[in-house]
Amino acid sequence: MKKLTLVVLTGVLLCYTYARGQNPTSQLPVSVLVIGNEAKKTAPNAEQVITKYYSANRKEVKVPQDAAFYREFKQVAEKLYQVCEYRIDRRPSMELYVTNTAYDVKNGPYRLYYPDGILIDNEGMYKNDVQVGNWYYYHRNGKISGKEMYEDGLLVDAEYFNEDGSKLTDITAAVREKPSFPGGVIEMDKFVQKIIELPEEVVKNKITGKMAIGFIVEPDGTLSSPKIELSLNRALDEAAFKVLDQMPKWIPAKSHNRLIRAKYTMPITITIRK
Repeated sequence: MKKLTLVVLTGVLLCYTYARGQNPTSQLPVSVLVIGNEAKKTAPNAEQVITKYYSANRKEVKVPQDAAFYREFKQVAEKLYQVCEYRIDRRPSMELYVTNTAYDVKNGPYRLYYPDGILIDNEGMYKNDVQVGNWYYYHRNGKISGKEMYEDGLLVDAEYFNEDGSKLTDITAAVREKPSFPGGVIEMDKFVQKIIELPEEVVKNKITGKMAIGFIVEPDGTLSSPKIELSLNRALDEAAFKVLDQMPKWIPAKSHNRLIRAKYTMPITITIRK
């Protein structure tokens, strides 16, 4: 396999320096690109920058009016482009290297920002689209939440830290943990059976079957963005929404020892008992 030589142009990458409370990572060859008109006037070879626009789910769109993000591609070597991604309001979102403007294969340093565009979410290195070497993840207060070591995309070593800087001793659930109802699935089923009110038309017409409602579990355990994923009856849909309104706070999802927002789909089976 041919070894990739990474070319870094001083003064071109990246969008921001490290955020408050975050220490520079020596493994990442990073410099500074200021956002705004002044940067565009002084940036070398600005005419060679390719700009592409993307929707909120990272699908390419043709016009800026339909975009939530945009990316600036600049070729730095043969089959190697540096990419700075910004939210449409010019806050930095992501920095990386790719093999082409189709954004197919990541190669080189990578950094993802929190939505504020200042604090770093995570950073590390890619080689042929898989994680390699040391990766660093950060809490929202800027302190490190985890250090992970990857070999050819496989996690081989890790240590995690709490927001106060103390080291986590039990890391079994630190890498990835799904959101959950307090007490687990059994308690969730009991709660739904107790709270849900079957509409009169459902009981009268003996409507039975499976339905599902999806929602987002926020980092504080509250539920948001409810949506019927599988409908059985419109009146039942409304009954399911009312159940969510009465639910207690959930145990939020965890990723790299950080509480994160995550989607959950809750199935509901409707039966009519005598």
